[in-house]
Amino acid sequence: MLKPVYSEPIYDDETIDNFENQETSELIRALLQYTKKLETMVVGLRAEVNSLTPADKPSPYFDIHSDIYEVFYDYPGYIRFEEIFEDQD
Repeated sequence: MLKPVYSEPIYDDETIDNFENQETSELIRALLQYTKKLETMVVGLRAEVNSLTPADKPSPYFDIHSDIYEVFYDYPGYIRFEEIFEDQD
């Protein structure tokens, strides 16, 4: 019995692109989840710092949520993965 010359599965370019896009999407989702955790930690630390500030001193963080968020709408790749970003909101 003859063995096939090429025994690995053959994928077309579209299938390969879909795999690569899926891998990229998974990476972006994981990074977004991680940034959400970091945001939560920063807000918690700011709240703790505020609570430890002596009563006669102003709190360092008037708004503990200020200046930690950023948008990326102006990046050309944003449109390609817009659905992922919107799902994370």
